[in-house]
Amino acid sequence: MKRLIVPFLLGGALAGGGALPWRSLTPAGAWTPSPALHAPPPCPALSLPPTWQVRSSVLADVTGDGTPECVLAVWRPWRDWRTAQWNARPTPIQGNRDARGRSSHVAVLRPLGGGRYREVWVGSALFQPVTALTVLPGRTLATLETTYATPGAPAHALSLWHWTGFGFRLDRRVPTTARTVQPDAQGRAAVR
Repeated sequence: MKRLIVPFLLGGALAGGGALPWRSLTPAGAWTPSPALHAPPPCPALSLPPTWQVRSSVLADVTGDGTPECVLAVWRPWRDWRTAQWNARPTPIQGNRDARGRSSHVAVLRPLGGGRYREVWVGSALFQPVTALTVLPGRTLATLETTYATPGAPAHALSLWHWTGFGFRLDRRVPTTARTVQPDAQGRAAVR
């Protein structure tokens, strides 16, 4: 059975303090106070599997085909690769799950209207769980990453990715402490 889920962006202040100021990542890799933000549009409501917990979503053309997709940071029950049944050795994703047996994934879905969608791509269980994401101009996927040991903690890294035709290639990972990511007015990743 499927249920209607309205994806949302996580935000808010870090535990124990007020809202932090926005900071943007410069091309040189430095953090600078952020100018105005440019929030991308949200995904429409989708009828997703009831086991999916959407942590973050954005509507953007991340694949470069001219049609926007819903890009989601999803947590769901962990499952191994289908090919694991033919291999005696453990797969590389064996440890990619939290204590409750849930794993983090990035999903790229094509909305079809009426809550329906077509899967473009859903990645394997991530080594670095994604807590928030956005898409920057130039189709760069920006993610905030944490650990399976502390999935509710602020992210410890910002990662920038590009679509390869089947999945994403990591371009850059920068240490940071943040809970929210959005494009700034100049198209750079901004966090707080």
